[in-house]
Amino acid sequence: MLMIRHSIGSRLLCQTTNYRIEKQDDRWLISLSVDEETASTVLDFKDELNIFEAKENEKNWYYSSDSQIDFQPNEKQLVILADHKTVYPTQ
Repeated sequence: MLMIRHSIGSRLLCQTTNYRIEKQDDRWLISLSVDEETASTVLDFKDELNIFEAKENEKNWYYSSDSQIDFQPNEKQLVILADHKTVYPTQ
């Protein structure tokens, strides 16, 4: 599951199981299907986002320090280029 939260107050902006994360050199390309309202809300806070991927035995925290976040309306895809990842074991 992928969760996008506002870093101030940890408000949940989006939660989905329909996403992809691809490693690209020293960055991660995160793409997910969202509606325009959700995309607009996420983009409103693009400088203050925390992205969490919850797996069975770990939780990954991603962060885009330069706010490289884009919405592709024709594909209804939110695309985030993260440059930071921290892994937290959950057991």
